[in-house]
Amino acid sequence: MNRVLQYVCCLLFIVCCLFRAQAQGVPDTLAQNSIIRVLAIGNSFSQDAVEQYLWELAQEAGVKMIIGNAYRGGQGFRSHWIDVTEANNTFEYRKVQDGVRSNTPHSALSDIITDEPWQYITFQQVSQESGLTTTFEPYLSELIGYTQSLQTNPNAIYGYHQTWAYSHDSTHGGFANYGNRQEVMYDSICQAVQYAMAMHPELSFVVPSGTAIQNARTTYLGDNMNRDGYHLDLKMGRYTAACVWLETITGISPVGFSYRPEGVDFVTAHTCQVAAHEAVAHPYECMVLDGEGFPAINDIVPTGLVKLNFGPDRTTDPAWNDIMPSMRTYTNIIDSNMNPTGILVTFTGEFGGSNRNGAAYTATKMLMPADVSQSSLWGYATGKFGGGGPRQSATLRLSHLNPELEYEFTIFSSREGCQDLRQTSFVLQGEETQADALQSAGNVTKTVVMDNVRPTADGQVTLTVMPGSYNTSPNHFYYLNAMTIKARR
Repeated sequence: MNRVLQYVCCLLFIVCCLFRAQAQGVPDTLAQNSIIRVLAIGNSFSQDAVEQYLWELAQEAGVKMIIGNAYRGGQGFRSHWIDVTEANNTFEYRKVQDGVRSNTPHSALSDIITDEPWQYITFQQVSQESGLTTTFEPYLSELIGYTQSLQTNPNAIYGYHQTWAYSHDSTHGGFANYGNRQEVMYDSICQAVQYAMAMHPELSFVVPSGTAIQNARTTYLGDNMNRDGYHLDLKMGRYTAACVWLETITGISPVGFSYRPEGVDFVTAHTCQVAAHEAVAHPYECMVLDGEGFPAINDIVPTGLVKLNFGPDRTTDPAWNDIMPSMRTYTNIIDSNMNPTGILVTFTGEFGGSNRNGAAYTATKMLMPADVSQSSLWGYATGKFGGGGPRQSATLRLSHLNPELEYEFTIFSSREGCQDLRQTSFVLQGEETQADALQSAGNVTKTVVMDNVRPTADGQVTLTVMPGSYNTSPNHFYYLNAMTIKARR
C-alpha cells in the first residue's frame, strides 16, 4: 500500500511539473534537453528581437535553440500574403544555429516553414499598422492557416509578437496613425494584440516585446530604446527584446543572467532584464520601474569632472569616458574619481565619421592626454566627401542629469594639417540656450566654456555641433574632440 501511495504521489508530482512547464510556455522537450526551434514571421522588428542575443541568452540558460526569422523589411500581414499567393519569394531566411548566423535571400515562406520542425511560430504586423485591427484580416487568418497546413511538427505552438511604440520624437510617417503620441500607439498595440488573440484561439501565447520596451522607458534609461525613432537600439533595446523572447519561450527569467552585449554595463543589463520579466508577467500593462538601476530622477552629485573622449578608439586614461560612434547610447558614465554619475549620452544626430587628426600636444586647462586630443568625431555640411553625405549639424543628448545642479561645459575641437579655416559652432540647449564657436584648424590652446547650464526639468541637455560662420573649408567640416562637465549645486 505504501508503494502504491508513493507511486501515486510521484505521478502527481510529475504531472504538476509538466503542467507548470506548459503554463510557462516551456515545451516538454525542454525537460529532455532537446533543441527548441523558434520561427518568427516578420520584418526588421523580428530581426531586432530574435537575431542578435536570444541564442546567447538561451545558451546561458542551458537551452539549445535554433532560431529562424522569415524576414521582409517593412512588410506585414497583407504584403506577406501577397508574396505567398504570387510566389514572389522575397523573404530572407535568417537563421541562427549553433551561434552561427546565416541568411538565404529570395526564399519562399513555404521553404522556411518546412525547413525545421518548428515548435514555436510567431506572427507580427508591420509596425505602423500594429495598432490598427482593420489591417489584420483576412491576411492574418490566411497566414495562420497556410502555416498550419505546412508545418512539419504536429505539436507546433503559434503565438503573436507584440511590437513596440515609436519613440516620442520619431519622424516615421506611420506615427501619424496614432497622433504622433507614444502612449496612444502603445495602448493601440495592446488592444490590437488582444483582439488578435481573441479572434484566433489557435494563437496560444504573446511575446510582449512592446511592453518590455515601454517598461524600460519608465526607468533611468528613458526614451532611448530606439536607434532611429522606431527600430530598437542595437544594444540595450535589442537585448531587452531578446530577454522577453527567452522567458516567453522557455519560462526561464533572465533576471540575474551574466550575459550582456559588449558595451552594455551590468546596471543597464539588469534594468533591461527586469523590464522584460515584468512584461512577461503583465503583457498588456506598462509597469513603472523607476526604482530599477539608478533613480528615474537623478540625485547623484558627481565627485569630480565628467570627462568625455570622442573618437574612434579607447583612451588609455580610464578617467575619460570613451564615446565612440559604434554605439548610440552610453550609460556607464563615470566621473574622474571613477564613481558612477547616472548620466546617459546619446547620439541623436549622427556625425559623418571619426579620425585621429587632432592636435597631439595641447595647452589647455582640460589636461588631455594625446590620445584624447587627437581623436575626434567630424561632420560636413556641404558637397560630397565620403559615403555618409552632408549633414548640417550633429547632435548629442545628455540625459538623466541631476536637475538640481548647474553644469559647466568645456569643449575642445581640433584638426591638424589644415590650410583653411574650420570654425566649429556649439549650441547647448537645456533650461536655456547658450552658443559659442571655436577655430578647430590647428587648435592647441583654445576651448569653449559654457557655464551656469541648467538641464531641463527632466534632466536633459542637447549639444548641437555645426560649422561656424568663419568656416572656409569647401565642405564646411566641423569637429568634436573632447568635453568635460563640472557639476555644482
